[in-house]
Amino acid sequence: MYKYLYLTHPEWASAWVSGGKIPLNPASAYKKMDREGIYTPDENLIYESTHDLESFGHLIKVDGVRDLKIGKIVENGRTIAENVRASKYHEDGVILSLCNRKSKEIAKKLNKKACVKILDVDVLKKVIDDQLGKVSIAKCCEYTASYNRNHFLKSTEDEWQDEFRLFWDHQERIEVTLPKGIARRIKLNL
Repeated sequence: MYKYLYLTHPEWASAWVSGGKIPLNPASAYKKMDREGIYTPDENLIYESTHDLESFGHLIKVDGVRDLKIGKIVENGRTIAENVRASKYHEDGVILSLCNRKSKEIAKKLNKKACVKILDVDVLKKVIDDQLGKVSIAKCCEYTASYNRNHFLKSTEDEWQDEFRLFWDHQERIEVTLPKGIARRIKLNL
């Protein structure tokens, strides 16, 4: 299963092609208030709810909760929501974001200068899983216009990234060592 990784500096491709150390960052490292390139305001947000809790923001503030259940939300004697179930909290973990396709447009929007083609994402996953001593979750991201979010459910505003993500339950930045031949350098012709 081929995937693509866009890199900020061309020399970073060397570790992917010839073997070497690469950094892996927690999801929170990619969180910023403005959506720009690799940064999003809802990175590492887990928000799963039957109702948009922000629409009740004038009545209740919900954050940092898991498995919240509210029978009724009443305003001025009128029931405005029933059987609300929600979780809204931040959860960090190390991520590796790849792309499902080679694209000059994606590289430009990400402000990246180089690209490598991952020759077998399952091999890459095993190499990193073994070093971290943890099994990652690896799958394509989905995109939604709703308020719901998780590590693999992102805003439709990020859909252009066409992302495939690996996620490890590991809280801090870490370096791992890749063997030779994990990837091949791809010309972007930017």
